[in-house]
Amino acid sequence: MPTTPHSGREFFAGLLEAFTGVLGLARGYLRSHGPRSGHLARQLGAHLGCSPAEIGRLVFGGVLADVGMIGMAEEAWEVPMPMLDARTRARVRRHPDRSQAILCAVPHLECLGPIVRHHHEWWDGTGYPDGLSGEAIPVESRILRVADTVSALQAARPHRGPLSPEDIRFAVRRATGEEFDPRVAEAFLHLADSNRLAEFDEAAFQRWILHASTTLVPPSIAPPSAGELLEILAAVVDAKDPYTAGHSRRVALLAGEMARQLGLDRELREQVWAGGYLHDVGKLGVPLRILAKPDRLDEDEMARVRDHAGMGADVLSTIPSLAHLAPAARHHHEHWDGSGYPDGLARDEIPLVARVLAVADAYDAMTTSRAYRGSLGHAHAVEEIAREAGRQFDPELARVFLTLPGTIFHALVQPVRWRPDSFLGSPGGGAVQTLLSP
Repeated sequence: MPTTPHSGREFFAGLLEAFTGVLGLARGYLRSHGPRSGHLARQLGAHLGCSPAEIGRLVFGGVLADVGMIGMAEEAWEVPMPMLDARTRARVRRHPDRSQAILCAVPHLECLGPIVRHHHEWWDGTGYPDGLSGEAIPVESRILRVADTVSALQAARPHRGPLSPEDIRFAVRRATGEEFDPRVAEAFLHLADSNRLAEFDEAAFQRWILHASTTLVPPSIAPPSAGELLEILAAVVDAKDPYTAGHSRRVALLAGEMARQLGLDRELREQVWAGGYLHDVGKLGVPLRILAKPDRLDEDEMARVRDHAGMGADVLSTIPSLAHLAPAARHHHEHWDGSGYPDGLARDEIPLVARVLAVADAYDAMTTSRAYRGSLGHAHAVEEIAREAGRQFDPELARVFLTLPGTIFHALVQPVRWRPDSFLGSPGGGAVQTLLSP
């Protein structure tokens, strides 16, 4: 079993990579837009003589600039329409401000806040959100403006196919001095005209993500920094569904206390804790219209929801420092009697961490309101877990859950962050959900 990295740059870099991976789960025509923007921005920055730190900010800025769209204006991602209606367009224009708020709350990513806030500003001052112009716009934002537009033009949209290289160069020339900084536009045109722009390659870009993280993250960081990023990442995932705010944190808290009661070793406790935060990462790949549907889901919609377990595992398995969490994400909906999904595993075939998460996840699902029903309440949830012991749940783990002290359930509604033993001493606070409110 791989060692769980619980501190330092490796684990933090893996979480940053997961941040980019969860955005890639977004359905629709913007699936790879962020990585492609970051890829082009890196090349433009290198040509313009940017420092390694500036290039690192460009890579992550390109990938994460649209994180503020999650849970707020996903019609722009998921619904194939050529033109956005006025209401959706107004919400889209808020995403730079929201992206800034999210990234400024992440340790070591605060430097990205102004960059993503201003990546829709235009050289002539007609952009948003602040109407900045010229040199008042951060240079990284000016580079991202070109990279963002070019990446959009290179990709197919509902109302058109991808533009040809010639048409893209024409569009950039036409917008130079209006939308684009002339110096940045000239850099793009020079690289494009001389055929010196590298094609996007996902594997190569993942290596650039890891390299860029070394420019943002110090060689030695405190474990709480990883906890802060897990909290933010989970909040971004939960923001996908307006009915599940705080779900991942509560699952982590409940599952972590179960792990402590079971006497699991430190490595397994930390897998349970981090798995609680990341078990639903695949839900970013499920359309919001399904997650928030107030009526009963049909078979096709249920299949899409069930896909989230495998999608989340796929994201985590590609990240070396998080790959050990992939089995828990994949199997947290398996049932003790073999009737669960996605693989119909039974009893001890189900990884222990996934069995722990299954109980905590089910309790929180029953005690929180959903689009199709209100909360079922603590008493009902406890009765259901007792009834399903030996069928849906590992009977020993159900017994442990039913003996948890009442204080742990009270803590679920408190705006404080919880961590396992090795993460104690980190600062508290509960501002993440405020940052992510639509």
